[in-house]
Amino acid sequence: MAVVKDNAYGHGLIEIAKYLEPKVQWFCVARIDEGIALRKNGVKLPILVFEVPDAERVNDYPEYNLVATVADIESFKTIADGTEYHLNFDTGMRRLGIPPKEVHKALDLFQSCKNINCTGIYTHFATADVADSPFVEQQLELFKSIRNYFPDSLMTHTANTGAIFYYTHLDLQFDAVRPGVCLYGYYPGQDEIEDLEPIIEWKSHLMQVREIRKGESVGYGASWLAPEDGWVGTVPIGYADGIQRILGGKINFLVGDDLVQQVGRIAMDYMGVFSKERELWLNEEVTLLNGSNLHPKYWADIAQTIPYEVATSLNANIAREYL
Repeated sequence: MAVVKDNAYGHGLIEIAKYLEPKVQWFCVARIDEGIALRKNGVKLPILVFEVPDAERVNDYPEYNLVATVADIESFKTIADGTEYHLNFDTGMRRLGIPPKEVHKALDLFQSCKNINCTGIYTHFATADVADSPFVEQQLELFKSIRNYFPDSLMTHTANTGAIFYYTHLDLQFDAVRPGVCLYGYYPGQDEIEDLEPIIEWKSHLMQVREIRKGESVGYGASWLAPEDGWVGTVPIGYADGIQRILGGKINFLVGDDLVQQVGRIAMDYMGVFSKERELWLNEEVTLLNGSNLHPKYWADIAQTIPYEVATSLNANIAREYL
């Protein structure tokens, strides 16, 4: 079940789904609009929508052949006749899902609501991005106890990226797994997973270049001063494009094959780079991210966040090419 929510983690929903469609059996999305977009672009595979169904849009599920999630008791009453759905039980994430104490209510409604069709059951692990977390096993055992109330015929799935890679010793893969961030080449936590390489390479160019003298400033606040003579280039990328402002003055880029320092505050649409070793040239290619020395986790570590946020922050209007 390939998770392509949030514009395929920033990489492009439709193009990624089209590439993956021959290789997977299901898609998972966060919101119903994502599922509808896939259908309108010709995707035929089953699509599970994670969000709690909006009462005003419940007819869209059968209309577009989307699988709803029943994550609370009220959803049994709101989803439209003929809707296929999966049960989601909250075993510890405490985000979405039916509380374990309501398993008997859910079972009664599962049995009595003949106008809708349950075909699956799942949960979500809260700490699977950390290897050797005892909470994963606790959630798994609770889920198994809930699972026993329901027919064996229901498709069962629990494993996100962390669970797939870090918990191979536990019996948690069931009938399907939900790879998310690993599809795009990132590992979910601090424990590196070999053979995962980011599929993204983000490039721009130098829109303007100029010489700079020692002591001259760059950017808002004049907070960065050139330590010596050199060259400054302006890259037409800023925080509106998804490069976090907190990274200003802390990261490097490639200009051609040379690593150069990003300098000054990152503005909405522009940022500066400085070179003291070699002259910068107008329209030279600038590589912001790649799968090696400019790995998205490099940005994430500096910003004290995770690669998920780096990737999903990329503005959907940035031109994307698929090779």
